[in-house]
Amino acid sequence: MPGNVNTPDYVPPNYEILRQLGSGQTSFVYLAKHPRYGEVALKLPRPDLYDRPILRRMFENEVQITLSLKHDNVVVAFDGFPTGRNAFLTLEYCSGGTLDQLLLEQGRLPLVRAAQFIADVALGLEHSHSRKVLHRDVKPANVFLTGEARAKLGDFGTGMFFTEQTDERVGTAFYMAPEVFEGKTPSVQSDVYSLGVLAYEVLTGVRPFEGDSYDALMLAHLSGIPKSISHYRKDVSSDLRNVIAQAMSRDSEKRFKNVRQFTEALTKASDITIGPKVTRTGRASRSARLPKNPNHKTKPANKGFFSWFRRNKKN
Repeated sequence: MPGNVNTPDYVPPNYEILRQLGSGQTSFVYLAKHPRYGEVALKLPRPDLYDRPILRRMFENEVQITLSLKHDNVVVAFDGFPTGRNAFLTLEYCSGGTLDQLLLEQGRLPLVRAAQFIADVALGLEHSHSRKVLHRDVKPANVFLTGEARAKLGDFGTGMFFTEQTDERVGTAFYMAPEVFEGKTPSVQSDVYSLGVLAYEVLTGVRPFEGDSYDALMLAHLSGIPKSISHYRKDVSSDLRNVIAQAMSRDSEKRFKNVRQFTEALTKASDITIGPKVTRTGRASRSARLPKNPNHKTKPANKGFFSWFRRNKKN
């Protein structure tokens, strides 16, 4: 592995490591080759994970949830094992990097392309909710782009099932819903809020709330008023601005009741059609090969995985 910094102690059978792609709180990520799956992103737990129970549970949780999701706008999980020294997760390799890196490099995106990415993320999140899973960390760094410039929601290590109750303040402060800052149990509307923040950023190239500390960001989300999208660009209709504003309402009861409502309002306000490519007035969105995948961070979450593990335990 030329240039590799971390040589894994364990590699699952039939995988050939090509190079290291990056690392996160819980794992090192490698570009690997498999005879059946082809080139994949192989996540292997960091060696110190076994001494850090919370992060270990986060990796186990990501394996559990990601393998349960199957949708064109969710990063595909091919295989995985959640626990022990042989734990791993095999994901499709999204050669386009992340939406976060694209925004850093290009800033504000053309309107149709921006609408495509927002719709893609919404469809992936809607599927997650249909499987009774909250994401809890919807943000551009957790959206991965294919070589055909389609967006897929990934990184479900912070996810939780609807049936769980928690007052953990989990997520990334730039995107967290006000009620999560207040320690309330997250909900579908909490994910809708984060999706609205993501949509604002994709449309404008900037985040609606900034701050140099967790407390500053909490105050901004609880009481701040972001600049109108029209301050940054004039080609966004008032209808579309209202859609984003409703998703980002501080009062969760005033947000969309579910992601499908958001997606329907988005497509109507944008005059777009969701399909293999989102189009407007007959123009296909531009495809491009995008930059490589950057590192990204999420906060840990306590999750149960043992029922899934019992059903899928390898002999």
